[in-house]
Amino acid sequence: MHLRVLTLNVWNDEGSSRRVDRINRELRRLNPDLIAFQEMIQTPERNQLDRLLHGLEDVGTHQAQAMTASPPYVERYGGSAVATRWPHRVLEVLDSRLGDAADVPWCTLAVSVPLPGEGDLLFIAATTAWRLDAESARERQVVAITDLDARH
Repeated sequence: MHLRVLTLNVWNDEGSSRRVDRINRELRRLNPDLIAFQEMIQTPERNQLDRLLHGLEDVGTHQAQAMTASPPYVERYGGSAVATRWPHRVLEVLDSRLGDAADVPWCTLAVSVPLPGEGDLLFIAATTAWRLDAESARERQVVAITDLDARH
């Protein structure tokens, strides 16, 4: 089976108000099977995931839908999301906040995607601290993501 995988930092609501519609147009053109999004806004007032997936048959899940509590700053910086051509099941949401990266509201999502004729695929939408001086936090976050992969 041939899979088309895309990862995209949406950059929350930075930039032009037309940017989300332009991304949607490119997603429809590229037609990926699996998508990992970072910095995606999902609040009761704003739902970027629905706007980005408009016109696609993909199933999307934002970290806010899979968590019992929202990390701080999520309304400004957004969170992580996945979209898949086939219905998926959330296996785990890994909260990436650490003492030296507490302002990072993004989580790593692990989902199981049943591929037709192939079985289940583990798809991990990973994200880590972005600040240049957060290299120690990033290293610990990557180890936690590796452990998440091993669990599933």
